[in-house]
Amino acid sequence: MGKRLRDPVHGLIVFDENKRIDMLAWTLIDTLEFQRLRRIRQLGVSEFTFPGAVHTRFAHSIGVFHTARTLVEILEREMRRNGQAFEQPKAEVALAAALLHDLGHGPFSHTFEGVQESRWVKRRHEKWTADIIRNPDGQIRPLLEIHRPGFTEEVAALLDKEDPEHIYHAIVSSSFDADRLDYLRRDKLMTGTGAGGIDFDWLVENVRVADIEIDAPDEDGGEPRRVPTFCLTAKALPAAEQFLLARYTLHQQVYFHKATRCVEHMIGKLLRAVARLAAGKKADIKKSGLPEAHPLIRFFTRGGETVENYLALDDALVFGALDAMSRAEDAGVAEIATRLRERKLYKTLDMAEFGEDPGKQRGRLRRIREKFADKIEAETVMLDDKAAIGIYAEIGGDEERMHKKLHILDGDNPVEISKLSSLIEALETKKQFTRLYFADATERDAARK
Repeated sequence: MGKRLRDPVHGLIVFDENKRIDMLAWTLIDTLEFQRLRRIRQLGVSEFTFPGAVHTRFAHSIGVFHTARTLVEILEREMRRNGQAFEQPKAEVALAAALLHDLGHGPFSHTFEGVQESRWVKRRHEKWTADIIRNPDGQIRPLLEIHRPGFTEEVAALLDKEDPEHIYHAIVSSSFDADRLDYLRRDKLMTGTGAGGIDFDWLVENVRVADIEIDAPDEDGGEPRRVPTFCLTAKALPAAEQFLLARYTLHQQVYFHKATRCVEHMIGKLLRAVARLAAGKKADIKKSGLPEAHPLIRFFTRGGETVENYLALDDALVFGALDAMSRAEDAGVAEIATRLRERKLYKTLDMAEFGEDPGKQRGRLRRIREKFADKIEAETVMLDDKAAIGIYAEIGGDEERMHKKLHILDGDNPVEISKLSSLIEALETKKQFTRLYFADATERDAARK
C-alpha cells in the first residue's frame, strides 16, 4: 500500500511503502521547509485576476515529483532500448531534486527576487533552494543523509547546475522537464483558461533520448559540447506544437495579464519601502507599521538575509501584515498597503492601445516619460517594460539555453522544433509588453491624449 494523496491534475498520487525514494519523499513533505510551500501561491497574485488561481507551490511540488517518476520510467525504457545501463542512484537524486526544487521561492516569488536585488541581494530562488537543502540546522539535510551519505550535496548540486551533465538532469531541467509538465496543466486548470491543448499521454509516449549540441564549436575548430536530453519523435510534432502554444498562451493571458503585473509592481513598491525603513534607525522601522521582530523587518535589516529569516517569509505573512501597514506612519507604505487590501489598483495604460507598431509605441512612451518623469521617479507612475514573450519565454527563466528548447527527431537527428514547424518559427520572435501604472486615474487619462 503506502501513502496516498488526491490531486486535481494527476488524480491519485501513491507513495509506495516498498520504495525507499517514495518513503523519503513522504517524510520530506512533512518537514517545516516543505510545509511552508502551503503558504506560497504558485501564481503569486494571479488570484486578483483569476479567483481560482489559489493553488500552492506545495501541491505543484508534489505534482512535479509524481511527474518525475513517470519521466524516470521513460528514461529506464530508453536506456534499455539503447543498450545502456540505468543508474538508479542518479535517478533518485533527480526525484528528490524534483520534489524540493521550489523550496527557495520567497513571497510572490519573482517579485520578491526583484525586491532583493534592489536591496543589493542578487540571489535567485534556485540559490535559496540549494542553501535550504544544505542548511545543517534544517530538517531537510538529516533526512537526505539518512537515505544515503552525501545525498544532500548531490541533490543541491543538481539544482545548482545551469548546464546538464547527464541525462538524469533532464528530468528537472530540459524542454520537457517535470516542472513544466506539471505547472502548465495545473495553471491552465486552476485559472480556467482555454490556453491550448496538452496531449500529455501522446507526448510521453513519444519521448526519446538523444544528444544535442549546447555550445557552438570553439574558434580553434574543436567539437561542440553535446549532452543527452529528452526529444520527441516526428509523430509527436503536432502535439509538440500545441504544447508550446499552450505555454505561449498562458504567458499572454495569465502570467503577463495587465492587472496581475500591476499588482506585482504594487507589492514590489510596498516591500521596497518596508526594506528601506528596516535598514534605517528604530524610528524608521516604527514608521513601517510593523514591529521590530516582524519577519519582514528581520530579513531586510542589514545582515538579516539568512536562511532562517528567509524561511519565515511567505505570501500569507505579507497579506496578513497589510492591515498593520495600512496604518503606518509612512504615508507611502500606508497608501499602497490600503490599496492592496481593498483591491484599489493603479490604473493601467498599455502601449498597445496606440497600435502594434513598435516605433509608434516608443515615440509615445518617450513623450509620456518626459511628461511624468518626476512621478515615475516617485513611483506614483510605474513603468513596466520587462515583460516579453516568445515561444520559449518564461518568467525569470533561461529559455535561451539550448537544452531548454524542444527538439524533434528528424530521422535519428534531433532538430530544434522551429526549424521543422512554420507555426513555431512565427512565434519565436519575442513580443514586448510595455505598460504604465498610474496611482491617479486622471493622470492615466491625460497620458492617453
